[in-house]
Amino acid sequence: MLNVALFARHGSPALVAATVAGAVLPDLPIVWLYFQEKLRGTPTEEIWRVHYQKRSWSNLIHGMHSLPIAAAGLAVGALIREPVVAAFFASALLHALCDIPVHGVDAHRHFLPFSQRRFVSPFSYWEVRRHARPVTLAEWALAAAAGVALAASWGWTPATVSGLLLLNVGYAAGFTRLFVAPEPVP
Repeated sequence: MLNVALFARHGSPALVAATVAGAVLPDLPIVWLYFQEKLRGTPTEEIWRVHYQKRSWSNLIHGMHSLPIAAAGLAVGALIREPVVAAFFASALLHALCDIPVHGVDAHRHFLPFSQRRFVSPFSYWEVRRHARPVTLAEWALAAAAGVALAASWGWTPATVSGLLLLNVGYAAGFTRLFVAPEPVP
């Protein structure tokens, strides 16, 4: 929501699609890993403790959050004057930048391929001991505000109102699942 509100609010459908793709793509390997292992019957704790830590997954996930790679893609998009390419990489760059302050124990190596270092934030979007509840509420508020800005810009059509409602229901369900009734850890 934030990326589209910032980079594609007044853009073409192709620009919106590229922005959404750039915002989502960095996390797709994580989603793929999770669902692949769940289909195999792997307990959630084992997915994060064992499989997420495997070198192949780790390198892919951290590479997808690389600031230098996203910045290089953005520069290429700007140099060749291709707004869709620039929007995709600007969106991926913003995704990675927004991840830095909200990843604790699962911090990414944001400066691959130049550095293996991680910034372990005192805040996390999922670790309760690292203030996950207020972080998640702040993220929810930011996404909702971006959604309202988009709806105001695009018009309060049934589709935009439905999208906003879906966004907020999704955040509410996620917040409830993670923090009100968390999954038991074996």
